[in-house]
Amino acid sequence: MKSIVTITIKLLIITLIAGAVLGVVYSVTKEPIAEQEILKANAARFAAFPQAVRFEERTGEIPEAYGIIHTVHDAVDAQGQIIGITAAITTKAYSSGLNLTVGIGSDGVIKGVILGSHQETPGLGAKASEPSFSGQYTGKPIDTQLRVVKTAPSRQNDIQAIASATITSNAITQAVNTAMDYYLYMTGGAQ
Repeated sequence: MKSIVTITIKLLIITLIAGAVLGVVYSVTKEPIAEQEILKANAARFAAFPQAVRFEERTGEIPEAYGIIHTVHDAVDAQGQIIGITAAITTKAYSSGLNLTVGIGSDGVIKGVILGSHQETPGLGAKASEPSFSGQYTGKPIDTQLRVVKTAPSRQNDIQAIASATITSNAITQAVNTAMDYYLYMTGGAQ
């Protein structure tokens, strides 16, 4: 009985020390991790909308219909004019937690789609981050919904699916369509 109490007290002390150490590590690393996340998000915005010189976060609530969009930034040019937006989106493809940034210009054209963190299958869905797939969105007009096709694109709004990764291809395309719809809603162009 005495040994059980001794072991319990030792385990309690070890747990308290480990908890205190984890708390200190968390408090020390919390801010640098947050700063790195901000840097990654800024890099994604600049990659999705290379014509912008800075971005200003839009305030206000995003309607529930566009719930996969978690932040929207105005893209601003060197003269201080708003030239479009970037939308940060989190959606589910083959795995959950697929993050992407979509740039849409005030000229009604997609400026870029950048795939961020994801857990898609290496060699399949992970190919979505390659320019051969993500580059298909650049230059597409936002007035017509995009659609995924398994063969070579025959229409302007076609996106060719990644072989054996149509779930990922469809999820990204639907996320881009949501960003397009939101931009049209924001600018009064929604139907």
